[in-house]
Amino acid sequence: MIRETVRTAKVPRAKPRTWRGAALAGADPVARVLVDKGLVHLDRFFDYAVPAAMDAEARPGVRVRVRFGAGERNGRREGGGLINGFIVERRPDSDYRGTLAPIAQVLSPEPVLSPELLALCRAVADRYAGALADVVQLAVPRRMARAEKKESPPAPPAPPEPEPGGWE
Repeated sequence: MIRETVRTAKVPRAKPRTWRGAALAGADPVARVLVDKGLVHLDRFFDYAVPAAMDAEARPGVRVRVRFGAGERNGRREGGGLINGFIVERRPDSDYRGTLAPIAQVLSPEPVLSPELLALCRAVADRYAGALADVVQLAVPRRMARAEKKESPPAPPAPPEPEPGGWE
């Protein structure tokens, strides 16, 4: 399909630049973010710079707030309003050639969007011609700040492998 052709197209990569002199994360300073806008023409990932102060918290699957859109502040052209999103992956470089805006805030250190869930949401969005952000909104529960104050319990151990054998 056209979406797959666009996603797999080879484009020259640019190294991330610091945003107004802010120190970037040492390893993988670029975060691919799925913004929470359910518009079909925005159905793609956007690259943002990861500040060094947020390096440990900005992991794939966490909720973040980023500046999105065009705006102006104090006579300077800057990013628009703050909008929620999810970090999909961290990368060493960006496809975008301009200066990257930084992630404004990590809302929750708890990863809620796993790669498996993202792949399922992408398949549903492709199958039913919807926007990925709309499907993710339905698949990921809303943020409950009170519940996030408690530390998540450890994952249960995996079940043992069944013994090989035939039907009896």
